[in-house]
Amino acid sequence: PPTLASWAVRREGGNTEAQRLWKGVPIRAATQRGRFVREALRGALVGLEQLHLVGLLHQGLSASAVLLSTEDDRKGEAVRGYLQELGFARDACSLYPAYYMTPAGLGLSTYGEACEAGDLGSDPLDLGLTERAIRRTVRPGDPFMRARYGRADDMREFGMLLLSTMLLPNAPPESTFSLLQLRSLTDGSFAASDADGLKTDGVDVPALRAFLEVDNELRTSGVGGVEMLDAGSVREGGSGWDLLGRLLAAEWEDRPSATEALQHPFWSADMSL
Repeated sequence: PPTLASWAVRREGGNTEAQRLWKGVPIRAATQRGRFVREALRGALVGLEQLHLVGLLHQGLSASAVLLSTEDDRKGEAVRGYLQELGFARDACSLYPAYYMTPAGLGLSTYGEACEAGDLGSDPLDLGLTERAIRRTVRPGDPFMRARYGRADDMREFGMLLLSTMLLPNAPPESTFSLLQLRSLTDGSFAASDADGLKTDGVDVPALRAFLEVDNELRTSGVGGVEMLDAGSVREGGSGWDLLGRLLAAEWEDRPSATEALQHPFWSADMSL
């Protein structure tokens, strides 16, 4: 079945219906692509909302996880997107860092038991961003806070999916800008800092937008994903960028739920350029 990833491959080869229909009219083709991707992602976000409502996390969001009703992108509003690839889905409340569990996964390790008892200084390991964020907020014995963090992490990955699928498919075929380069920017130069000045897994979205705005490698005839995310602006930076700023917030507690994200004006904003 078609996915957003398989559609992107067709787009790179110049073989989508919109590319053939609007050949020579790049702005019209870009607008249709923007609407197509947005509607597909909105459907996937509905699926993520339902997953979270039943207490599960996806933990594997990517373009290949978005199933499409069709790859015909001539009328973007006609596509339906669905969430798939649930192989990494898990119960949100069971989100423990791996080393808090015994190798068999049936109980807490020595470190886990000590931390469960409130001795946060007992852990000699160098924590990664995810574990440091959750440990700074709550000890690992609180299942409800672990669930909240897990859902916020899914929302961050959905934000990265929105950013990449708006930017990369609108780049010209000869562009060398890749998902790896985008990740190096979001995880490196434009990683956001928390109130203590520590780097987090959030993104400084206004600074990233300003950087990408001057990169013509991401545009075809002056139109690209930056403009698609600007379309229908309701605040400074555009409604799409405003939504990204929320999804990729420095503090995970500030990220919206899937239900809240679906209510954002971006999903119904006019994309006409």
